[in-house]
Amino acid sequence: MKMPAQISTWLSDEELSRWVREAPSLDAYKKRLAIWLTRRGPFHAHRVSDLLQVSKQAVWLWIKQYNQGGPDSLDRKGRGGRRRAYLSLDQEKALVEKLQSQVSKGQGRKAKELLPEVLEAVGQNVSVAYVYRLMQRHERRRGPAAAKPVRKPEVEIDLQQLGSGPSAVPAESQVLG
Repeated sequence: MKMPAQISTWLSDEELSRWVREAPSLDAYKKRLAIWLTRRGPFHAHRVSDLLQVSKQAVWLWIKQYNQGGPDSLDRKGRGGRRRAYLSLDQEKALVEKLQSQVSKGQGRKAKELLPEVLEAVGQNVSVAYVYRLMQRHERRRGPAAAKPVRKPEVEIDLQQLGSGPSAVPAESQVLG
């Protein structure tokens, strides 16, 4: 059988046990405990994963992160949320308000026309899709000129041309009594 994973000596045994006890959350505690069990046991990754009720891949990932970057490398944030936040939410809100005021004045009705101003505010090259997502994030719609009401064509029937009598009037305009 293979040897258990080797843990780099970033911390002494006493510092490592104190580091495990001072974990700020349950998630951090599990990660730190996996390192401690692998070093002190020494337990294999599959045994640590059974004890902590996590996957083997997670244990191997935590060991790799600890060995490469030390104790602080396990405390990094995940990849969830907005990874390409070029502006803070307050800056985005101000930009969208500015763009919305232009749209209401009749300037720049399409995202493609708003793109140069967004590029200037962001400071990097972004796509037209970014403008759409920006507006959607702040629940903005197109200006009033873009929203045209749908009109149903009215049917006008000249009864004099059709002739007189109920049989001359089309079926849809006859009133049933």
